[in-house]
Amino acid sequence: MKILNVGCGDQIFGTHFIDLYPQRENVIKCDVEKEAIPFPDNYFDEVYCENMLEHLKSPNKVLVEMLRVLKKKGKLTVITDNASFWAYHLGAKTHYGAYEKRSGETEDRHYALYTSWHLSNHFRSLNMNDIKIEYLLIPGKHSTKILVKLLSRIIGAILPHLGFPQIKITGVKQ
Repeated sequence: MKILNVGCGDQIFGTHFIDLYPQRENVIKCDVEKEAIPFPDNYFDEVYCENMLEHLKSPNKVLVEMLRVLKKKGKLTVITDNASFWAYHLGAKTHYGAYEKRSGETEDRHYALYTSWHLSNHFRSLNMNDIKIEYLLIPGKHSTKILVKLLSRIIGAILPHLGFPQIKITGVKQ
């Protein structure tokens, strides 16, 4: 099974890896907004992309390119920030400039934030089948504050779209 991890950073999930800033030897340098993914059509069983879509200026163009390298009946998985997450709008304000201040950046590197509906729109426009949405709170990745985790689980049990900081969407290529 061949799995392409697009924008992999330091992740090791997958069999093939591309990133604008390769951090390991087995990662191919590729600016997915300016160049084609360097693999043939219908090559991968799965294409996986985590924490990259929100940083793209032309996300649909990149999604079309991911679909090009995906085999028929292959799975496309995208994980991105959840624009509806309660903590992004309150004290953390990570998507109102605080994210960049914490990381030492001087400008916002987010070009879009998504709700599950926005992501579903993209996948429907690609004619994907079996579209599934999941809300995520990833241990070790998100806030280590017990109160934030507890509130996220409580809010998420009632209103999942508000309770969790990330959205995972999967779909199958026709």
